Amino acid sequence: MPRGNEQMRYQRMSLQDYALYQRSLGLKVEKRNDVWWAEVRPFFFRPLIPLAEVDPEATRYPRQSLIGGFLHAVPPAAKTNAQMNFFVYDDLQRYSLDQLKAKHRHITRKGIRNFEARRLTEAGQFINGAYEVYLSFYARTRYQYKKERFDRACFIDWSEKLFGDNRVLVVGAYRMGKLAAIDVSCQVEELIIDEIFFSDRESLDLKVTDFLLHTIRETAASSDAAYIFRGLPSGHRTLDESKLIRGCKVMRKPAMLWINPLALYTAKLFMKKCYKKLVGITSILPENVHLPEPQRDVVRQKRTQC
Repeated sequence: MPRGNEQMRYQRMSLQDYALYQRSLGLKVEKRNDVWWAEVRPFFFRPLIPLAEVDPEATRYPRQSLIGGFLHAVPPAAKTNAQMNFFVYDDLQRYSLDQLKAKHRHITRKGIRNFEARRLTEAGQFINGAYEVYLSFYARTRYQYKKERFDRACFIDWSEKLFGDNRVLVVGAYRMGKLAAIDVSCQVEELIIDEIFFSDRESLDLKVTDFLLHTIRETAASSDAAYIFRGLPSGHRTLDESKLIRGCKVMRKPAMLWINPLALYTAKLFMKKCYKKLVGITSILPENVHLPEPQRDVVRQKRTQC
């Protein structure tokens, strides 16, 4: 386990608890039949659990999706018109530093020498160091999602909500006692969702990304989770390839995609980044990309009680 951090472990959340937690953070979620949907873009919906398989003939879609659209994986033999690609780690319990490829192992060890991982459990503790790190991250990337966090008051408000459930794992990477990077993840049923990562500029050269990835994978090795979800393809080649270089696999699943024709036309003209990401999520990948076989009992969204 990471140095000096006996609290570093995953605790299961139910799908319903996760939905309520995400709602508290400002994400628009709604339950239709037995499926929790997230409005990931205005009027565009995906299942809250990324790998969830939804039968299009046995579900009701959010009403507002008629304006925008929806995208989701489907179970075997269900109606399909697309595919989805997911970045995942599998075989979690078998992870160790020694099983990494030599170059990646060397890079990760450099990160281990430079940083210490600590679990953060209080908003005040988080805010004191994380805001400056976020400013550095924003200056470097101009990351547009929830960019209002650039404002300190908004950042504080978000931070307080972030610690609303103690099963969420907030990990800080420290160098010489100073916070350098943050990773936020949680386990929902049998899926670990690695949700948030940001760091200052200087720490990237010291391999903080690889250090925190190692920390998360090492922590996941003692869990009962089946996968770590590392995100959907972004449509940016360098970002997507960086995940593959670090050992991420691509899971490909049949899917159902519907977009209002006017919304699609608008996205092509005025929302090119969103359109590029949609193409990346649903595109056919090269045959030499390794695709793990999905575990159907894990990735199918389970029924929950209200």
